[in-house]
Amino acid sequence: MQLLDKPRRRPSINITSLIDVLFLLLTFFLVTTSFIEQSALKVELPSMQHSEQTEREKRFVLNLSADGRMNYNGRETDTEALRRELGEAVVEINASGGLVLRADRSLDYGDVVTVLDLIRGAGIKRFAIATVSPGE
Repeated sequence: MQLLDKPRRRPSINITSLIDVLFLLLTFFLVTTSFIEQSALKVELPSMQHSEQTEREKRFVLNLSADGRMNYNGRETDTEALRRELGEAVVEINASGGLVLRADRSLDYGDVVTVLDLIRGAGIKRFAIATVSPGE
């Protein structure tokens, strides 16, 4: 009696379905991830009980830290450079949602007023001062 040896098939793994699952998971995580805008400066905003929400449009953001540093749209700047940048972008700022001023709560009132005067002097008509709700 003669036994026939069947040629052994080489085992293979079909990874097509694994790639599909990987792309589905990647798509799920990209869709469900929320992106939070964070500035380079640490700013603790003051709280305000009767504040109003602003709609999310293209915003120009000016951060003032407790140590007096300024950060405009993600770039650190000084007073003269800020005055020049605001003067160049005044039309675009007024046409969009305006300028958001995020000043640290421990910053001196006079420093905030100086920056507000700089904003108004540049011709910016629409600006908001960022606050947080109590308890946040």
